Amino acid sequence: MKRTILGLLLMGLISFGACKENKNTGEKNFKKDGVEVSAAHINKQLLVGSWLDTSESQLHFSMLQDGTARSDNMATLLYQKWRVEGSKLILTVKSIGNGSSSVDEESYEIKTLTEEKLVLQNGDFTMEFEKKMIKE
Repeated sequence: MKRTILGLLLMGLISFGACKENKNTGEKNFKKDGVEVSAAHINKQLLVGSWLDTSESQLHFSMLQDGTARSDNMATLLYQKWRVEGSKLILTVKSIGNGSSSVDEESYEIKTLTEEKLVLQNGDFTMEFEKKMIKE
């Protein structure tokens, strides 16, 4: 169950960009403003902020500048850290429930990453997120 919840959360996180595989290297490339960008050059700064899950689950979370993460509306699924490896987002998650807890790392392919949208994929499971805009 925790994998399903986390999967929903992360799949909603990455859902706004075109991605294609470079036939020469096998590396995935993204389009940003009509320009192809190598997955090796993912702008980690775009990941920093609060992300709103667009699914019915509404599993919102935030990724902070220092590599820590937090769950914004979940008491039993606690995000602790995040990092990027190639084109993958790796989240360290603590699951709390029924008197026990466990810590796992979840890996998601970043399919789309823009200033407003994040789409993550793990196998056949895709999650989409919108960045929470701060009103001034």
